[in-house]
Amino acid sequence: MLALEEREAWRERYRNGYFLAPMVRVGTLPMRLLCLQYGADLVWTCEVIARSIIGSERQVNEHTGVVSFVRDGREIFTTHPDEKSRVVFQMGAAQPETALEAAKMVEQDVAGIDLNCGCPIKFSVQGGMGAALLEDPDRLCAILKMLVDNMSVPVTCKIRVFDDEERTLALVRRIAATGISALTVHCRTRNMRPREKAMWHRLNSIVEELKPLPVVLNGDIVHYEDVERAKKATGATSVMTARGAAANPSIFRAAGELPAIETAVEYVKTAIRMSNAYGNTKYTLMQMYPDTRSTVFRALQGSKCYESMCAAMGLAEFYESEGRLRVRDRDDPMRGRAGKRPVAATETPTKRVKA
Repeated sequence: MLALEEREAWRERYRNGYFLAPMVRVGTLPMRLLCLQYGADLVWTCEVIARSIIGSERQVNEHTGVVSFVRDGREIFTTHPDEKSRVVFQMGAAQPETALEAAKMVEQDVAGIDLNCGCPIKFSVQGGMGAALLEDPDRLCAILKMLVDNMSVPVTCKIRVFDDEERTLALVRRIAATGISALTVHCRTRNMRPREKAMWHRLNSIVEELKPLPVVLNGDIVHYEDVERAKKATGATSVMTARGAAANPSIFRAAGELPAIETAVEYVKTAIRMSNAYGNTKYTLMQMYPDTRSTVFRALQGSKCYESMCAAMGLAEFYESEGRLRVRDRDDPMRGRAGKRPVAATETPTKRVKA
């Protein structure tokens, strides 16, 4: 449990920051590392369902440094020492005991724990997680209190607003009373979609109500210039972006965004160096690639392994020098099935450590 002075010190980490928001599929390790490289202050992981990581085995790849939590042969969560002091593990949980057990699994590898209280997808809501917790503040606060009282890293949560402002304020007061280090507010209601304009004006009263607790704004931050504009308009202590970073991770650069194709190339290199699963890399790259009518984009769409992806992007030499050695067969299952058989990467030494 963090002492009071430690909690106060940690709250400073959530002030005056520009953060990467949690994103399904996109916010995996390569994206997080790239955003940190471009200037993000903290990065949130994709949501990990608490019960899925319980019972996993912590494995350390001694060649790449990647720390993986593996269960039934499937990687549930991956991280790297380079992000340890700046990565916030977001999880979906429905019960205090389950949440704590899951958080303890990753405690030594992350900088903070975040409870998802805003996801509106059917799977989460039916499981009593995400936005379902907004309707059950007793359970929501019980989970947060369990985490705050038993974790050695800061605890935060991310919510959406209600249509009714007073109901929202009543909820955030209860959440703040649990001792969390910061609150992120997605300035949309549970039923609003990303195409609908975020309601920044709803944050002002929350910020005033919770002072001095850091309040982080989420919603419609798509360019670096939006950061100060949002903070001035709402009083938010920090902001986080999802779609802006998915399109171009260099959105965090104070000096200005780089060409999207340049960041796409760096993303692929980072993914290969971390031996990220090829399918996840391709999915994320398709969100980033700027010219969807180009021959390169069509070649990327048709690629089935890292070798063909790199060939399409002019990275054949990089693949030969690094990719063949770094990428494991399980992360690039289609490679070598046609033409020259690549050198197997499964010989990479892996140290198994009990979580």
